[in-house]
Amino acid sequence: MRDLPAKVKTAIHVATLARKAGLPIPAKVRPILEEAAAPWPAEWLLAPLPGDPIRVVELFAGPGGWSEGIAAVLGVKVDAVGVDISEDACATARAAGHRRICADITTLDPEHIALRHTVAVIISPPCPTFSPAGKLSGLEQGNVQILCDAIAYVGEAAGFIPMEWHHNDYDDECGCDPDDPDGKGCHGDGFAPRSGASWDEVREMAADVTDPRIALMLEVVIWPLALQAAGAPIRWMAMEQSSNLPEEILDDLSCEFSCAEWFYTSREIMEAADYGLPSRRKRVYMIASRTYSPTVTRRIRPLPATTMAQALGWQPGERVNTRGTRPIDPKTGRAKGGNCFSADGPSWCLTGKSRTWKRESDGYRLTEAEAGLLVGFRRSYPWRGSRTSAFQQAADVVSPVMAAIVLSGMFGVLGEALVRDYLAQLYDMDNMLTQDDFELIT
Repeated sequence: MRDLPAKVKTAIHVATLARKAGLPIPAKVRPILEEAAAPWPAEWLLAPLPGDPIRVVELFAGPGGWSEGIAAVLGVKVDAVGVDISEDACATARAAGHRRICADITTLDPEHIALRHTVAVIISPPCPTFSPAGKLSGLEQGNVQILCDAIAYVGEAAGFIPMEWHHNDYDDECGCDPDDPDGKGCHGDGFAPRSGASWDEVREMAADVTDPRIALMLEVVIWPLALQAAGAPIRWMAMEQSSNLPEEILDDLSCEFSCAEWFYTSREIMEAADYGLPSRRKRVYMIASRTYSPTVTRRIRPLPATTMAQALGWQPGERVNTRGTRPIDPKTGRAKGGNCFSADGPSWCLTGKSRTWKRESDGYRLTEAEAGLLVGFRRSYPWRGSRTSAFQQAADVVSPVMAAIVLSGMFGVLGEALVRDYLAQLYDMDNMLTQDDFELIT
């Protein structure tokens, strides 16, 4: 991380003294801190005090799935800032009480001085290039190879290539003595020096992929290793992506973390409907830790199923039309294209086009609140933007329930009990309350 000007160091010192005394940051130094920390919070330039929550960076943070999972489901307090390029998604998250920076993640410096006390990174790169709902360009072998080559260079750029590998690769160029414990220029801790490549140059290595969203998978390893290289107390990383993500990419990500001496990586494909949610959504989740070996599910067992009808308060027997009136197949007597499903089970995976779904019995269309409810948000969640935008946000977001399940091990909480309680509040409360109870609540 870059060194701080004397003026900023003085401002940090003054602000820290004020915090220790239980006072707000003095007005005279706040502008100095804000300018130095931008776009991150000015307070992040100060070291956390004992008892302060950990600092978490959320990338591709969207409308708040991970944030809600931590706060509303697990009840854990963290000092988190999310980054997303969508103004509507950021507006939704802010309205729900979550901090957001609306920006292109690739334009931000992962070694920014304001991030020097970051403990965790949570990241959900866009999935359309890997998902069946998209064009699957991320599965093309040429794109996979370009991305994997770039991933494999991240450790070298961050300075986490084991010294023996460095000497094997650069015997003719490196003046280091492999037998010298100090390495004569190589890090004495067993790593070769950083390659000197900037993070923009590393990203440029993946510029030839056919869809630039594929290259955003690089950020999964750039940010944690960049923070580690800069001396931040980074302890863990969590990632979510389409279950179609190729194994080669997951393997290369794990390899980079392992080379940088991250103690453990774990990944698992999980279906949301198996954990009590009333909609289907299969995703791969990955966690990496520098300190201990958690598992993705933290021994959380599959939970009782919730049907779409149960979640939305519909009567049994309802069916949902997803694609309008379509020709009837004479062989089956059903509409061609698989455009209907029963609401007496989990709904199909939501997409942005779910805004056109309608109940067959009366043509009723889902509301934005109901779309959010199907993916695990409370009915009152403050979706922002147009109807089209709100449905796209609900389709892209990580479910708070799945976020809580994945992160419960990282926070050391009883995830299953908390998830069961949250699901009961979302989907069973209608059955628990009388009309008088509803009137009292509202």
